[in-house]
Amino acid sequence: MNAVEFLGRLTQLKTPFIHTKEIAAILKISIHSAGKYLEALRQRNLVEKIERGKWVLKNSPHDPMQAAEFITAPKESYISLQTALFYHGMIEQIPTQIYSVTIDRTRKVKTPVGVFSFHHCHPHFFTGYRYIKPLLKIATPEKALVDFFYYAPTRSRQFTRLPELELPTKFSWKTVFSYCEDITSPRTKSLVLNRLKEIKARHGR
Repeated sequence: MNAVEFLGRLTQLKTPFIHTKEIAAILKISIHSAGKYLEALRQRNLVEKIERGKWVLKNSPHDPMQAAEFITAPKESYISLQTALFYHGMIEQIPTQIYSVTIDRTRKVKTPVGVFSFHHCHPHFFTGYRYIKPLLKIATPEKALVDFFYYAPTRSRQFTRLPELELPTKFSWKTVFSYCEDITSPRTKSLVLNRLKEIKARHGR
């Protein structure tokens, strides 16, 4: 099997995201051989390496946000914070990174498909999202707002100032405050509630 035949086998899988170990198992070849084939395709500009052992087919139909959970797998993540707020039309400023909440560790990952900013949360707080396509979970408008203020006290200072906010028509403050009940730290919960009450008072509903 040459590199072109290997690429043909990959496209038959109908997924843009490729894990070296999984491909080796599917094609019944060694991990070393799968890695060599993928590297040959990368040199031909046919695949891109996201990080060690994880690849994406170039020119394949996919949303860059889908790569977030592929990066953290097998641990889960969902798109939130500024990225989700922008997706829901709540802020106009386009985020320069793809923000994601995860039960994996906090880190920033620079890849050919985008820069990903992952933020760890307690598994009990990992809620408030929905699937919009395969491999892509995104926070609801309410949870995206709660998440923003949840991370405001962190040292990164990425969540201290929220751009001008536009609330969706069906935005539910009852849902917002219900998510706050999942915050285990009393201090953090108090800070988040205070900021949310300020926003609610400002918007008058």
